[in-house]
Amino acid sequence: MPRTLVRLCVTLGLVMVGLWLVGAPVTADPADTVPPDPLSGTPVRDVYLRAPQGGLQPGHPVQVLLALHGMGGNGQDFAQDLTDQADRYGWLIVAPTIDYGDWTNPDVVASEDPLLIQTLNDYLDGLPQVIGVPTRHLVLILGHSRGAQLAHRFAEFRPDRVLAIAALSAGTYTMPESNATFPYGIQDLEQYAGHPFDPARFDTVGIWVGVGGQDTNAGDVPHQWDPVEGSTRVQRAQAFEMAAQQLGASAVLRVFGNAGHGLTGEMRAAACDYLNRSQQAQNARRDLFSVDVAPN
Repeated sequence: MPRTLVRLCVTLGLVMVGLWLVGAPVTADPADTVPPDPLSGTPVRDVYLRAPQGGLQPGHPVQVLLALHGMGGNGQDFAQDLTDQADRYGWLIVAPTIDYGDWTNPDVVASEDPLLIQTLNDYLDGLPQVIGVPTRHLVLILGHSRGAQLAHRFAEFRPDRVLAIAALSAGTYTMPESNATFPYGIQDLEQYAGHPFDPARFDTVGIWVGVGGQDTNAGDVPHQWDPVEGSTRVQRAQAFEMAAQQLGASAVLRVFGNAGHGLTGEMRAAACDYLNRSQQAQNARRDLFSVDVAPN
């Protein structure tokens, strides 16, 4: 069976479990509802979907949490540790498994991340047709390590698609300032994203940065980024928070004093709490209530 068909069958099977929980059968012809596979030929191997407890409710828009694992991880394992928070807050977990390239090579990052962002955005565009219910247009993103690098760049490329991000323990950052080229800065972002960086829109994205206070080994991160943002993950997190704040964005940094590079339960809980508060905030962006409408 072709890889694309296997992936879609697995994805639809996972979604059917969620729909079964609320007794909502899928009656549409799959040939009419399954869009072309946006993952084919990309580093995204597959996508794990996990509906919140109680399932998906027909006609009721669901909030997507895009969960991005780090190097050597996979979407399903990364998602398993987020299920309690997803159930509490009513999130649909969308957790891709990504075959990342060499994250220490700026040339690899500059070619890989634009492709990953476009691929995931295209997947999100087709998600309502796959699951049969509408989704909130603005997504929440939680990423760890390499996934945190992709998470904040997603917000820089597509701030029109992101409500808030939680970036944990990123090894490198793309600074939201125009005095450096991608992947160090956004001076030439149009060359990679197809449009210039939009600071006004980026400023509306909630940004939470987390890092272990003991994640300070300069040998763990590539040195090409040192002149732009420092030589350790802690220094780089501080530099990114400052740059985002200077731009006018609502950026928050939390340093977990006793933690290293690993993702702890305390980190996950704090990140999800921030994302939920961003979703519930009284001054949330108006287009939070726009949806990607599922087919009739």
